[in-house]
Amino acid sequence: MRQVLFHVPFLDVPVASFGAMLVVAFAFGVFWGGARAAKVGLPQPRFQDMVLWIIIAGFVGARILYMIQYSQQFQDKSIGGLAKAFFQIWKGGIIFYGSALGGTIGYGLFYWFVLRRMNINKWQLADAVAPILALGLAIGRVGCLLNGCCWGQVANEETCPVPLGTIHFPLLSAHAQKQLVETDGLQTSIGFGIQRHSSDDPRTVVAVVESGSAAAAAGVKVGDRIVSVNGQPNACILEFLGQPEKVDAALAVCQAQGGQAEPSEAGASRPAAAAFDRLESYTKARADLTAKGLAGTILTETDSLDRLVRWDWPRGRNDIDLVVQREGKDVPLPSFTPRTVGFYPTQIYETVSMLLLMALLLAVYPFRRHDGQLMTLLMIGYALHRFINESLRIEPAVGSGLTLSQWGSVIIFTAGVAMEVCLWIWAPSRWKKKLRGTETSN
Repeated sequence: MRQVLFHVPFLDVPVASFGAMLVVAFAFGVFWGGARAAKVGLPQPRFQDMVLWIIIAGFVGARILYMIQYSQQFQDKSIGGLAKAFFQIWKGGIIFYGSALGGTIGYGLFYWFVLRRMNINKWQLADAVAPILALGLAIGRVGCLLNGCCWGQVANEETCPVPLGTIHFPLLSAHAQKQLVETDGLQTSIGFGIQRHSSDDPRTVVAVVESGSAAAAAGVKVGDRIVSVNGQPNACILEFLGQPEKVDAALAVCQAQGGQAEPSEAGASRPAAAAFDRLESYTKARADLTAKGLAGTILTETDSLDRLVRWDWPRGRNDIDLVVQREGKDVPLPSFTPRTVGFYPTQIYETVSMLLLMALLLAVYPFRRHDGQLMTLLMIGYALHRFINESLRIEPAVGSGLTLSQWGSVIIFTAGVAMEVCLWIWAPSRWKKKLRGTETSN
């Protein structure tokens, strides 16, 4: 997993892997698809216009469907909050069937306003672009793999063979972290368990280290107190909850003792907090809060490490640097990268499956019985693959034990079969045309 491919030199702008793969897929679609579309009478400039319509409409549909299916991820339900979250695809992603629906609408609009005036055979055009769509899906899943999304179920190679082997994502930046750590309790956040945070010194103290973990290999030991994280002090943090005026008063007390205040934002899941780089400042602020009757606003005592892991881990960073206090001395530890438990590599399965489907479509193209047959084969082939692949993923069921994408697969499969039957009945047979041409030449 590599969520950030690289940073633009001199500008320090991160280039996200998921977005980069979408650009690669778009480039293949424009240039290869344009060449194939030109052979059926659609000029490349018009084909590029069509791709833009489909890409934009497909993105809108894919993102909207994702936000509907995973609505619990979006705490801020205001119009502004949802609009902001709409463009943050790196925080979750998109759903293909949403893009299929949106892309179909985009194509329909383009056909109505442009194509129907150009005497283009829409079924020949569909056959020309079908292999490119399969390639685009294959490239898109590479982006999912690099981004760490669309993961499969937890797999145990020791008890059940896993085709192509399990995949272990860097845990701290993995989208699956919350589910693995908080929901399912399958592993700790960074390879060790901690003691309950103390009000006297809330900085993390190691209670137990996972055997064989990256943390154990880096030398983390029971009893270590974390005093520095990624080159910064492991600050002591007070989190506040209560009446707004009392919380504001508590933050003011903390600021007077050198604390950095972080007010709670509307719609945000995290409480207001104050951070202290020095233990002495934290101790004085806590005493002042008690003396002024504001201790009741304290929700919990914690530290920077806890908040980093819960909310603020920097995107694209996989490793962690710790300095621990051990026997009265500060001991720097080597960087280490916590890893997730093993998953089925469903992203790789789809990439391989779509490349094979693309090869099949290209092989069938010269021998297709009628125009439109490649598109129906793509629909049927992808629906079959996605239905099976979805059974290896962790997705909520929406009816009869099937996930939303599995129901989408049923719909796409049914539509593909229905289209193929109709085309077989009503579309002119290319086989008969070739046979007549052979008889005429003889």
